[in-house]
Amino acid sequence: MYRMAGYCRLSKEDGENRISESIENQMRLISEYVDKAGDMKLVRMYIDDGYSGLYFSNRPQFQQMMADIYKGEIQGVITKDISRLGREHIETGNYIERVFPSLGIRYVAILDGVDSLCHSNEELAQFKALLNDMYSRDISKKIRGTFQVQKKQGKYMSGFAPYGYQKDPADRHRFLIDEAAAETVRNIYTLYLEGVSVQKIAERLNRQQILPPTEYKRKIQKLSYVNRQGKNQVQKWNAPTIYNILKNQVYTGAMVQHKTEKISYKIEKYRNIPMEERYVVEGMHEAIISKELFARVQEKRQRFKNRNS
Repeated sequence: MYRMAGYCRLSKEDGENRISESIENQMRLISEYVDKAGDMKLVRMYIDDGYSGLYFSNRPQFQQMMADIYKGEIQGVITKDISRLGREHIETGNYIERVFPSLGIRYVAILDGVDSLCHSNEELAQFKALLNDMYSRDISKKIRGTFQVQKKQGKYMSGFAPYGYQKDPADRHRFLIDEAAAETVRNIYTLYLEGVSVQKIAERLNRQQILPPTEYKRKIQKLSYVNRQGKNQVQKWNAPTIYNILKNQVYTGAMVQHKTEKISYKIEKYRNIPMEERYVVEGMHEAIISKELFARVQEKRQRFKNRNS
């Protein structure tokens, strides 16, 4: 009797309305298959909900399943189909053809008719893995194309509004001013033009116990926000944060997007987009500062750069 691990996965690109791909459906299909097989026992179900099929290392439940396999607790893996195991054909094929066999793990993909115990549909498994990879590439292009169109129209397509704003509850693609934070933004611009250095501005804000952007979003706006460095500890105002606010054109009422671009649909790495290639749409929300004030700050920043270059 093979001790089997059921593995279920659903990624964001699969869509919440695709009932056939739902976690519940996968679990039910696996359980029914094991019950009818006669030579298997389902010992545990591993579920990665909201994880892309292109990557294996960032899936917590997949990694837990592999750890349990190495501990000898699992003798087989069963999925609804090969795409639930993975959509990147090289690494998916590596697990099916090398990793699982070397560990003596039986692999079953129900709807694809794959069962490594009887070597059924092994050629189909590789072909399906390639098709799944091609599907991911196509979906990535379509999603990126749709996002680009909406960004060019001035619709905000990212997760969190910049400090000083909040998303409009009636239209999540637009901003409303968050007055408490907006007042801090105005003070930062005013102090900088008065000759106060960015470091001194940060120190003054910390002395006044004004919450920095990360803490403000967590504690005041009640958002599950993590800063770019992924740090969860308490943050303080610092010079880079002040610089980012001083150079952000969004405070003039313009929507500025396409600041970074993914290098490849298979790689979680991004490249910075030059200013002239970014999508800038004026007048998309109420301005916190005037264009004139923003221009004066940029001129002063440029003079400072020239003086120190």
